[in-house]
Amino acid sequence: MARSFSAWKAWAVVKLLALKVKYRDDKRVAQAVDILVNRLERLRLDSLASFLADLHRASVDAPEFLTILPSEEEVEEWFRRGEDE
Repeated sequence: MARSFSAWKAWAVVKLLALKVKYRDDKRVAQAVDILVNRLERLRLDSLASFLADLHRASVDAPEFLTILPSEEEVEEWFRRGEDE
C-alpha cells in the first residue's frame, strides 16, 4: 500500500532537512531546500508536477534530491483517489 500524499509530504520534509545538514556549506543546496520545504507546506496534487520538476532541477547540485521523488505507483494512487490532503 502506498503512502498517503500527506505522509509523503512529511517524509519529504524530513529528507530535505537532512540534505540541508549534509550540504550545510553549500548555499545553493541550502537555498533549494528552503524553497522546497516552503512549497511542500502548501503543496496540492494539482501542482505536484511542478514540484517534482523543481526537485529534478535541484538534483544538479545534489543528486540526493531525486531520492525524495514519490514512486510512480504512489502518484497514480493519489490521483486515482483524488487525494489532496
